[in-house]
Amino acid sequence: MNAPTTTTASPLIDEATFHAGVQYIESLWQRIPVGNIDMPLIDTGEGEPLVFVPILEHLEWVYVRQLQAFSQSRRVIMYRRQENRARFVGLAERAAELLRVLDSLGLQQVDLVGHGDAAMVLFEFAIQYPQRCRSLIIIAQGADYQIAPHPFIWLLHELFLRLPVEHLLPASFLRRIVINYITAQNTPSPPPGLPRHLIEQQFAKIARWPAVYKFSVLPIIHNFDIRQLLHRLTMPILLINRAGDALSPEAKTHWLAQHLPVCAGYHVIAGGERFFMYAQADQVNTLIRTFLTGEPHHTFLT
Repeated sequence: MNAPTTTTASPLIDEATFHAGVQYIESLWQRIPVGNIDMPLIDTGEGEPLVFVPILEHLEWVYVRQLQAFSQSRRVIMYRRQENRARFVGLAERAAELLRVLDSLGLQQVDLVGHGDAAMVLFEFAIQYPQRCRSLIIIAQGADYQIAPHPFIWLLHELFLRLPVEHLLPASFLRRIVINYITAQNTPSPPPGLPRHLIEQQFAKIARWPAVYKFSVLPIIHNFDIRQLLHRLTMPILLINRAGDALSPEAKTHWLAQHLPVCAGYHVIAGGERFFMYAQADQVNTLIRTFLTGEPHHTFLT
Protein backbone atom coordinates (compact mmCIF):
# COMPACT_ATOMS: atom_id res chain seq x y z
CA MET A 1 0.00 0.00 0.00
CA ASN A 2 1.45 3.37 -0.97
CA ALA A 3 1.55 6.14 1.64
CA PRO A 4 -0.51 9.29 1.03
CA THR A 5 1.39 12.37 0.00
CA THR A 6 1.74 15.06 2.66
CA THR A 7 2.19 18.79 2.13
CA THR A 8 2.78 21.74 4.44
CA ALA A 9 0.81 24.78 5.55
CA SER A 10 0.51 28.10 3.73
CA PRO A 11 0.82 31.64 5.16
CA LEU A 12 -1.98 33.31 7.10
CA ILE A 13 -4.96 34.54 5.05
CA ASP A 14 -5.45 38.28 5.46
CA GLU A 15 -8.86 39.89 5.95
CA ALA A 16 -8.83 41.83 2.68
CA THR A 17 -8.18 38.68 0.64
CA PHE A 18 -10.94 36.84 2.43
CA HIS A 19 -13.56 39.56 1.94
CA ALA A 20 -12.58 39.96 -1.70
CA GLY A 21 -13.27 36.26 -2.18
CA VAL A 22 -16.67 36.53 -0.50
CA GLN A 23 -17.53 39.49 -2.73
CA TYR A 24 -16.43 37.52 -5.80
CA ILE A 25 -18.88 34.76 -4.90
CA GLU A 26 -21.70 37.23 -4.27
CA SER A 27 -21.10 38.94 -7.60
CA LEU A 28 -21.55 35.71 -9.57
CA TRP A 29 -24.93 34.55 -8.28
CA GLN A 30 -27.73 34.42 -10.80
CA ARG A 31 -31.20 32.96 -10.31
CA ILE A 32 -32.36 30.10 -12.51
CA PRO A 33 -35.52 27.95 -12.35
CA VAL A 34 -34.76 24.59 -10.74
CA GLY A 35 -37.92 22.56 -10.38
CA ASN A 36 -40.51 24.87 -8.90
CA ILE A 37 -38.10 27.39 -7.34
CA ASP A 38 -35.69 30.06 -8.50
CA MET A 39 -32.32 28.98 -7.14
CA PRO A 40 -29.18 31.11 -6.80
CA LEU A 41 -26.56 29.56 -9.06
CA ILE A 42 -23.03 30.28 -10.28
CA ASP A 43 -22.28 29.11 -13.82
CA THR A 44 -19.08 30.56 -15.21
CA GLY A 45 -16.25 29.58 -17.55
CA GLU A 46 -16.24 27.24 -20.53
CA GLY A 47 -15.29 23.62 -21.05
CA GLU A 48 -16.04 20.37 -19.25
CA PRO A 49 -18.40 20.99 -16.30
CA LEU A 50 -17.03 20.86 -12.75
CA VAL A 51 -19.80 21.03 -10.13
CA PHE A 52 -19.25 22.13 -6.52
CA VAL A 53 -21.77 20.76 -4.04
CA PRO A 54 -22.56 23.48 -1.46
CA ILE A 55 -22.26 23.28 2.29
CA LEU A 56 -24.44 25.76 4.22
CA GLU A 57 -25.67 29.02 2.75
CA HIS A 58 -23.02 31.73 3.24
CA LEU A 59 -20.26 29.11 3.47
CA GLU A 60 -19.85 28.85 -0.31
CA TRP A 61 -16.65 30.92 0.05
CA VAL A 62 -14.95 27.65 1.02
CA TYR A 63 -14.74 26.89 -2.73
CA VAL A 64 -13.96 30.39 -3.99
CA ARG A 65 -10.29 29.80 -4.81
CA GLN A 66 -11.19 26.66 -6.76
CA LEU A 67 -13.91 28.53 -8.65
CA GLN A 68 -11.43 31.26 -9.56
CA ALA A 69 -8.74 28.82 -10.66
CA PHE A 70 -10.77 26.25 -12.58
CA SER A 71 -13.11 28.68 -14.33
CA GLN A 72 -10.08 29.60 -16.46
CA SER A 73 -10.22 26.24 -18.21
CA ARG A 74 -13.58 24.65 -17.33
CA ARG A 75 -17.22 25.45 -16.83
CA VAL A 76 -17.65 25.66 -13.06
CA ILE A 77 -21.04 25.43 -11.37
CA MET A 78 -22.22 25.90 -7.81
CA TYR A 79 -25.70 26.45 -6.38
CA ARG A 80 -26.92 27.85 -3.06
CA ARG A 81 -28.84 25.08 -1.40
CA GLN A 82 -32.25 25.73 0.12
CA GLU A 83 -31.96 25.66 3.92
CA ASN A 84 -34.98 24.54 5.90
CA ARG A 85 -35.91 25.88 9.32
CA ALA A 86 -39.14 23.97 9.94
CA ARG A 87 -38.90 20.57 8.22
CA PHE A 88 -36.19 17.91 8.24
CA VAL A 89 -34.22 17.73 4.98
CA GLY A 90 -32.02 14.66 4.72
CA LEU A 91 -29.49 13.11 2.38
CA ALA A 92 -32.00 11.75 -0.13
CA GLU A 93 -33.58 15.18 -0.59
CA ARG A 94 -30.20 16.88 -0.91
CA ALA A 95 -29.16 14.35 -3.55
CA ALA A 96 -32.43 14.98 -5.40
CA GLU A 97 -31.76 18.72 -5.19
CA LEU A 98 -28.38 18.21 -6.89
CA LEU A 99 -30.04 16.03 -9.53
CA ARG A 100 -32.57 18.79 -10.29
CA VAL A 101 -29.73 21.29 -10.73
CA LEU A 102 -27.95 19.03 -13.23
CA ASP A 103 -31.19 18.31 -15.08
CA SER A 104 -32.08 22.01 -15.29
CA LEU A 105 -28.68 22.69 -16.88
CA GLY A 106 -28.90 19.71 -19.22
CA LEU A 107 -25.80 18.06 -17.73
CA GLN A 108 -25.74 14.29 -18.06
CA GLN A 109 -22.37 13.43 -16.51
CA VAL A 110 -20.00 15.70 -14.59
CA ASP A 111 -17.02 15.85 -12.27
CA LEU A 112 -18.16 16.77 -8.75
CA VAL A 113 -16.48 18.28 -5.68
CA GLY A 114 -17.76 18.12 -2.10
CA HIS A 115 -16.29 19.24 1.22
CA GLY A 116 -17.32 17.83 4.60
CA ASP A 117 -21.12 17.76 4.93
CA ALA A 118 -21.40 18.45 1.21
CA ALA A 119 -19.27 15.37 0.54
CA MET A 120 -21.87 13.34 2.45
CA VAL A 121 -24.48 14.61 0.00
CA LEU A 122 -22.13 13.85 -2.88
CA PHE A 123 -21.62 10.27 -1.68
CA GLU A 124 -25.39 9.80 -1.47
CA PHE A 125 -25.83 11.26 -4.95
CA ALA A 126 -23.14 8.98 -6.39
CA ILE A 127 -24.70 5.91 -4.77
CA GLN A 128 -28.16 6.79 -6.12
CA TYR A 129 -27.15 8.20 -9.52
CA PRO A 130 -23.72 6.77 -10.42
CA GLN A 131 -24.31 7.27 -14.15
CA ARG A 132 -24.31 11.06 -13.59
CA CYS A 133 -20.82 11.08 -12.01
CA ARG A 134 -17.69 11.12 -14.16
CA SER A 135 -15.59 11.43 -10.99
CA LEU A 136 -15.77 12.59 -7.37
CA ILE A 137 -13.40 14.83 -5.42
CA ILE A 138 -13.99 14.31 -1.70
CA ILE A 139 -12.50 16.80 0.74
CA ALA A 140 -12.30 16.09 4.50
CA GLN A 141 -14.86 13.31 4.76
CA GLY A 142 -14.75 9.61 5.59
CA ALA A 143 -17.33 6.86 5.11
CA ASP A 144 -19.05 7.55 8.44
CA TYR A 145 -19.47 10.39 10.91
CA GLN A 146 -18.81 9.52 14.54
CA ILE A 147 -16.99 12.39 16.23
CA ALA A 148 -15.45 12.40 19.69
CA PRO A 149 -16.65 12.02 22.31
CA HIS A 150 -18.85 9.34 20.72
CA PRO A 151 -21.56 8.32 21.63
CA PHE A 152 -22.06 11.41 23.82
CA ILE A 153 -22.25 13.76 20.83
CA TRP A 154 -24.62 11.32 19.08
CA LEU A 155 -26.93 11.40 22.13
CA LEU A 156 -26.87 15.21 22.21
CA HIS A 157 -27.86 15.24 18.56
CA GLU A 158 -30.70 12.84 19.35
CA LEU A 159 -32.02 15.24 21.98
CA PHE A 160 -31.70 18.17 19.60
CA LEU A 161 -33.68 16.30 16.96
CA ARG A 162 -36.42 15.15 19.34
CA LEU A 163 -36.91 18.24 21.52
CA PRO A 164 -37.71 21.89 20.57
CA VAL A 165 -34.23 23.00 21.63
CA GLU A 166 -33.97 25.37 18.65
CA HIS A 167 -36.39 27.73 20.43
CA LEU A 168 -34.26 27.84 23.58
CA LEU A 169 -30.63 27.62 22.49
CA PRO A 170 -28.96 30.97 21.70
CA ALA A 171 -27.56 31.09 18.15
CA SER A 172 -24.26 32.54 19.41
CA PHE A 173 -23.76 29.61 21.80
CA LEU A 174 -24.41 27.00 19.10
CA ARG A 175 -22.15 28.85 16.64
CA ARG A 176 -19.34 28.83 19.17
CA ILE A 177 -19.65 25.08 19.77
CA VAL A 178 -19.70 24.27 16.04
CA ILE A 179 -16.77 26.57 15.25
CA ASN A 180 -14.82 25.09 18.16
CA TYR A 181 -15.11 21.71 16.46
CA ILE A 182 -14.24 23.15 13.07
CA THR A 183 -11.09 24.78 14.38
CA ALA A 184 -10.06 21.88 16.67
CA GLN A 185 -6.80 20.04 16.02
CA ASN A 186 -6.17 16.42 17.01
CA THR A 187 -2.44 16.80 16.47
CA PRO A 188 0.04 19.62 17.19
CA SER A 189 0.23 22.04 14.27
CA PRO A 190 1.17 25.62 13.38
CA PRO A 191 -1.40 28.41 13.82
CA PRO A 192 -4.27 28.14 11.31
CA GLY A 193 -4.02 29.87 7.96
CA LEU A 194 -7.61 31.14 8.24
CA PRO A 195 -8.34 33.36 11.28
CA ARG A 196 -11.29 32.20 13.36
CA HIS A 197 -13.10 35.54 13.36
CA LEU A 198 -13.50 35.36 9.56
CA ILE A 199 -15.26 32.00 9.89
CA GLU A 200 -17.44 33.46 12.66
CA GLN A 201 -18.45 36.38 10.45
CA GLN A 202 -19.82 34.05 7.78
CA PHE A 203 -21.64 31.77 10.22
CA ALA A 204 -23.28 34.84 11.76
CA LYS A 205 -24.97 35.53 8.41
CA ILE A 206 -27.02 32.32 8.67
CA ALA A 207 -30.45 33.38 9.89
CA ARG A 208 -32.06 31.32 12.68
CA TRP A 209 -28.97 29.16 13.00
CA PRO A 210 -30.35 26.74 15.67
CA ALA A 211 -33.29 25.89 13.39
CA VAL A 212 -31.00 25.46 10.39
CA TYR A 213 -28.75 23.19 12.44
CA LYS A 214 -31.68 21.06 13.54
CA PHE A 215 -33.55 20.76 10.24
CA SER A 216 -30.82 21.15 7.58
CA VAL A 217 -27.56 19.98 9.21
CA LEU A 218 -28.34 17.21 11.68
CA PRO A 219 -30.43 15.12 9.24
CA ILE A 220 -27.33 14.96 7.01
CA ILE A 221 -24.65 14.17 9.58
CA HIS A 222 -26.42 12.35 12.41
CA ASN A 223 -26.59 8.83 11.00
CA PHE A 224 -24.21 9.11 8.05
CA ASP A 225 -22.54 5.75 7.37
CA ILE A 226 -21.93 4.36 3.87
CA ARG A 227 -19.34 1.73 4.77
CA GLN A 228 -21.58 -1.08 3.52
CA LEU A 229 -22.33 0.75 0.25
CA LEU A 230 -18.83 1.54 -0.98
CA HIS A 231 -19.02 -1.16 -3.67
CA ARG A 232 -21.54 1.04 -5.49
CA LEU A 233 -19.02 3.88 -5.90
CA THR A 234 -17.35 2.65 -9.08
CA MET A 235 -16.28 6.04 -10.47
CA PRO A 236 -12.73 7.39 -9.90
CA ILE A 237 -12.51 9.20 -6.55
CA LEU A 238 -9.86 11.60 -5.28
CA LEU A 239 -9.63 11.93 -1.48
CA ILE A 240 -7.97 14.87 0.25
CA ASN A 241 -7.87 15.46 3.99
CA ARG A 242 -5.83 17.37 6.52
CA ALA A 243 -3.79 15.95 9.35
CA GLY A 244 -5.49 16.15 12.74
CA ASP A 245 -9.07 16.91 11.67
CA ALA A 246 -11.49 16.39 14.60
CA LEU A 247 -14.57 16.11 12.37
CA SER A 248 -12.97 13.86 9.76
CA PRO A 249 -10.09 11.99 11.40
CA GLU A 250 -7.31 11.04 9.01
CA ALA A 251 -7.59 7.40 10.11
CA LYS A 252 -11.12 7.31 8.70
CA THR A 253 -10.17 8.76 5.31
CA HIS A 254 -7.17 6.40 5.26
CA TRP A 255 -9.57 3.48 5.75
CA LEU A 256 -11.89 4.85 3.06
CA ALA A 257 -9.01 5.14 0.59
CA GLN A 258 -8.22 1.47 1.12
CA HIS A 259 -11.81 0.30 0.59
CA LEU A 260 -13.05 2.37 -2.34
CA PRO A 261 -13.35 0.41 -5.61
CA VAL A 262 -11.43 3.12 -7.53
CA CYS A 263 -9.43 5.41 -5.25
CA ALA A 264 -7.43 7.43 -7.75
CA GLY A 265 -5.47 9.25 -5.07
CA TYR A 266 -5.29 10.03 -1.37
CA HIS A 267 -3.48 13.09 -0.07
CA VAL A 268 -3.03 14.57 3.41
CA ILE A 269 -2.44 18.30 3.89
CA ALA A 270 -0.24 18.91 6.93
CA GLY A 271 -0.83 21.74 9.38
CA GLY A 272 -4.12 22.95 7.92
CA GLU A 273 -7.54 23.69 9.37
CA ARG A 274 -10.99 22.39 8.45
CA PHE A 275 -11.26 24.74 5.47
CA PHE A 276 -7.77 23.98 4.16
CA MET A 277 -9.05 23.85 0.59
CA TYR A 278 -9.45 27.62 0.92
CA ALA A 279 -6.44 28.47 3.09
CA GLN A 280 -4.08 26.14 1.20
CA ALA A 281 -5.69 26.40 -2.19
CA ASP A 282 -2.50 26.22 -4.26
CA GLN A 283 -1.71 22.76 -2.93
CA VAL A 284 -5.29 21.53 -3.20
CA ASN A 285 -5.77 22.94 -6.70
CA THR A 286 -2.63 21.21 -7.92
CA LEU A 287 -3.93 17.87 -6.64
CA ILE A 288 -7.35 18.42 -8.22
CA ARG A 289 -5.89 19.56 -11.53
CA THR A 290 -3.62 16.51 -11.71
CA PHE A 291 -6.59 14.24 -11.02
CA LEU A 292 -8.87 15.91 -13.56
CA THR A 293 -6.27 15.87 -16.32
CA GLY A 294 -5.69 12.15 -15.84
CA GLU A 295 -2.05 12.40 -14.82
CA PRO A 296 -0.65 9.61 -12.59
CA HIS A 297 -1.94 9.57 -8.99
CA HIS A 298 -0.82 8.06 -5.70
CA THR A 299 -3.22 5.14 -5.44
CA PHE A 300 -3.87 2.79 -2.54
CA LEU A 301 -3.56 -0.89 -3.32
CA THR A 302 -5.35 -3.43 -1.14
